[in-house]
Amino acid sequence: MSHSGRRSRGGRATALSSFAFALAAAVGLVTGVSGVSSAEPRDDRDSGAANSAAPGAAAANGGNAAAAGHVTPADLEDVEHMCALLTACERLPLPSGIVPHDFVGCTRTLYAELASPGAVAFSLTLRDCGLRASSCGELRSCALRGAKADVCSGRGKTGSVDMCDGDGRAVTCTNERVSLVRDCPRGGEQCVVRDGHAVCALGSCDKDAAPACSPSGTRVLECKKGKLLSLDCGAFGLQCTSSADGPRCATQGASCREGTTRCEGSTAVGCWHGREVRVDCGARGLACANGAPSTTSIGGEHLPLEFPVSTAANFYL
Repeated sequence: MSHSGRRSRGGRATALSSFAFALAAAVGLVTGVSGVSSAEPRDDRDSGAANSAAPGAAAANGGNAAAAGHVTPADLEDVEHMCALLTACERLPLPSGIVPHDFVGCTRTLYAELASPGAVAFSLTLRDCGLRASSCGELRSCALRGAKADVCSGRGKTGSVDMCDGDGRAVTCTNERVSLVRDCPRGGEQCVVRDGHAVCALGSCDKDAAPACSPSGTRVLECKKGKLLSLDCGAFGLQCTSSADGPRCATQGASCREGTTRCEGSTAVGCWHGREVRVDCGARGLACANGAPSTTSIGGEHLPLEFPVSTAANFYL
């Protein structure tokens, strides 16, 4: 999966003496789906989800590569530009804390994440909008996903409140501003409010059941309280696979043991959700040296480039 956006400026080659992994499991591929229906909806509405749910994201930016477990790290200049917007633009419709609030911390965290096995499930909003936007207005408009900027007027004055807007998007309002939008219709879903939380559902279902993969293998499904909730693996170019911990999204790479890493020349091979992911270090002038910390220059400072667990914890973003 390549993460270069339309704003690509060629970038500078960044030579790193070594390369280290940390799994980005907290991206949350099972967050929000605690149980899933073993019964499918009456029609398999998740077919073609990789394109309908995320045009311009995984499907256009390397969905096939993600499925095969291939990652090309982002260009450092693209990540710096994204973090300059994320840390400087006001009233962005994004949850507080999705990225570090300071420029250096944001750049270090996201650059590391995009050069890790967990990059296959990097936030769709940051991938669609953050890596492509060239201004605060453009980033704000993209992250709204078509929702009206004033949809939260008068809502969430004392805390976060969820709602469905008139076009079926799931919207979270905090302090009378939009703090999160999930464009349910984009993935063939509808917005419903359950236990005070706005979620995207494929429709109704008859009986609560344990988690299961859909017949097409593109979604994790959950029937809960009469609503068929879904986790769209296909939107990231991934597939639903079964494991001892239940169904989850993963690549089609070879099976592996969590935590294992190795170098194959300039390619770093890691394990993410039980499947191998290959990171092409050489494509960005990086070197693979399994287990050793790396260094790079970010924001004028010479900093250790560590690979922390992802802070972009909402899979649906």
